[in-house]
Amino acid sequence: MTQVLMLTCQYMPDVFGGAEKQCQRVATGLAAHGQQVQVLTSTQQWAARGLSQEAAVAVHRLWVPAAPDLLGRWLLFSLWWWLAVMAWGWRHRRSIDVVHCHQGKFGAFVGTCLGRLLGKPVLIKIGNSEDEMDLRCLQRKAWVGKPMTRFVLRQRPLFVAISAVIERNLRDFGCQDVLRIPNGVPVSLAQPAPGSGTAGALSDGPQFFYHGRIEEIKRVDVLIAAFAALAPELPPGSQLHIVGDGAGLPAARAAAAALGPLAARVVFHGALPQAVAFVQRFDVFVNASRAEGFSNSLLEALVLGKPMVSTPVSGAAEAIVDGVNGQLATAFDAAALAAAMRRALPLLDAEGRVRAQAASARLVDEVFAMPRVVQRYEALYPRLVEAAGNAGAAGAAGWS
Repeated sequence: MTQVLMLTCQYMPDVFGGAEKQCQRVATGLAAHGQQVQVLTSTQQWAARGLSQEAAVAVHRLWVPAAPDLLGRWLLFSLWWWLAVMAWGWRHRRSIDVVHCHQGKFGAFVGTCLGRLLGKPVLIKIGNSEDEMDLRCLQRKAWVGKPMTRFVLRQRPLFVAISAVIERNLRDFGCQDVLRIPNGVPVSLAQPAPGSGTAGALSDGPQFFYHGRIEEIKRVDVLIAAFAALAPELPPGSQLHIVGDGAGLPAARAAAAALGPLAARVVFHGALPQAVAFVQRFDVFVNASRAEGFSNSLLEALVLGKPMVSTPVSGAAEAIVDGVNGQLATAFDAAALAAAMRRALPLLDAEGRVRAQAASARLVDEVFAMPRVVQRYEALYPRLVEAAGNAGAAGAAGWS
């Protein structure tokens, strides 16, 4: 059995981001298979520090006054986190065979330092793409970004790309050892939830929805503008439902309020504890994001069998079969997104729903089901340990 340390700068409940959710899902899946996995993270809540058992996963929270991956003027707290991780890792070195970093920003530097200190192989799962690709973000950090990035690359960790776009980004960046493993989604989410209702049951007309974090990068204001552009062609009962919370919520509400009479058709539900069960009652998932790694919200809509519309961000083309289970926008603006939403409407008739659900179910079963993703990591960890022991470099195993 390989002893896996999952390193993430932040974790639930401090942050409910996509990388943190995937860390939790993979760790829980590994633990359910009898694997020994620990999560090491920070917390900004003094009372939350220490060890807790969460779904058979040991979660160690080290207290740091500020989020440790901010760097810049927060560099002191980043160094605090780095030293705390090194000290914790050295004390627990006998229970670590592999360091698995979730996201490749400052956490990648900390993880590769820990791997170097302990002589352990390091895996870095990249969380975003294009200009927002993790290593590019780290490189742009003032003063320390470039030397930290160079150090990471010199250690030759194994990079996990969760999409074809990220794999290309990594190779263009000069990363030598890259393996593609997508994000996973629990198949249990597809089970009907009590009281979830049925698609279109809330009112007459298509019910579009978005669920997830509401941040500037998610461009919920663009989603609202796209719905407003399409609304005159839709029955008056059609609505746009926004489920979630975040720093971008006030701007999203302002964008909806500016629509005048149409504002009543944009419904904000806030953050809900069972958001995926709640959105089962709606019809079409829409993602307006300008950058993604591989959207968890998109995968959750996929496992629900909902038709999906998305901007052409990383991962979208791997989940959406154009014209079969959704539509890809040709650009990132509101007009292109509205056009894709219009093209998705035929998928809401009886035949279209069946076809979309069947195509999405096949994709989940063959690629994205969480047990399948967990099995890939289970098979990978021993290879990493063996490669590190035999050759001292992941490249010797021929990852690609």
